[in-house]
Amino acid sequence: MLLKFDIKYERSKKKVAKKISLKFIVETEELYKSNPSHTKLNLKNIICKRDKHKQSIRVLGNSAYRILLTHKDNIVYFQDIMNHDKYDRLTKDC
Repeated sequence: MLLKFDIKYERSKKKVAKKISLKFIVETEELYKSNPSHTKLNLKNIICKRDKHKQSIRVLGNSAYRILLTHKDNIVYFQDIMNHDKYDRLTKDC
């Protein structure tokens, strides 16, 4: 499985890294690469009309942040990283 990071994800990652340790984000990415279904990631499927493959995972060491991702052609795209308030707002009317 190939993992790619969107530009929006990279920008969000820099912002969030100021609030939480970048180490936790990198550990989350590495764990997803090695075992996408690991229970620590708390993988959730998101019901979305525009993107049938949208999911989210929890950032390790900080359950207040989630990473949005999607699958396409055996490639996983990390789309955004956000706190739960923004996550709830974006996934509510997906």
